[in-house]
Amino acid sequence: MRYTTVVLAALFCLCAAVVVVTALTPTATPTSGETPSEHVIRTSATGEAVASPDRAEIQVGVETENADVKAAQTQNAERMTNVTHAMKALGIPDDHLTTTGYTVTPVYDDQPTPLVLSQRKPRVYRVSNTLLVRIDDVARVGEVIDTAVSSDANQVNSIAFMFSEQRGAELRAQALAQAVNRTRTDAASVASALGVRVTDAREVQVDSGTPPIYYDRSAGTGAEKASPTTPIEAGTLKVTANVQVVWGYA
Repeated sequence: MRYTTVVLAALFCLCAAVVVVTALTPTATPTSGETPSEHVIRTSATGEAVASPDRAEIQVGVETENADVKAAQTQNAERMTNVTHAMKALGIPDDHLTTTGYTVTPVYDDQPTPLVLSQRKPRVYRVSNTLLVRIDDVARVGEVIDTAVSSDANQVNSIAFMFSEQRGAELRAQALAQAVNRTRTDAASVASALGVRVTDAREVQVDSGTPPIYYDRSAGTGAEKASPTTPIEAGTLKVTANVQVVWGYA
């Protein structure tokens, strides 16, 4: 009986020692989603898609000057009203016409400033009003400019060519597919050199991006630079997309 008690006590101490050793033994922790047995190839590539823009935005304006500020404002309002009506006559809807700027600025003579600034009087007041015109047919840019100028606009500030949301999304999808295919090709080349094969994609990261906008100021900033046959070429735009893919191999 005494012998049995001694044996049981020894076994209890041994088990306790095993538990303590196990608790003190560090356990390996996988890093960021990878297990020690994983084999991966990290790749990155850029895809691109090129197409002609399907949308344009033209900024046209009216600038008037008069010694009487109210008269300058009235003249400007009348002329901009004519421009707006002309744009609508072309079939451009109201939600494609946006006022983007309106300023009233005193203009002084180029003379030495008097000692008392309050004595300085403006020669005239300059009123400027800018209208943003959006069209979904880039072939009509020249027509819009000519119509705006002939209906009292005397400023053509800028032209912006871009993609509509739908067209931009389609092109980005093409660019993304091309980028992924390129990363797969790169991973396969590396795997072949290592004597292994690519299995599957373990992780994918897509860089955010927006469709490009091309600004063209060749139309000029004055009515004298426009003509009944104003030529405007939209050219092409490029959409790019970058992806990083972690490929597994075996």
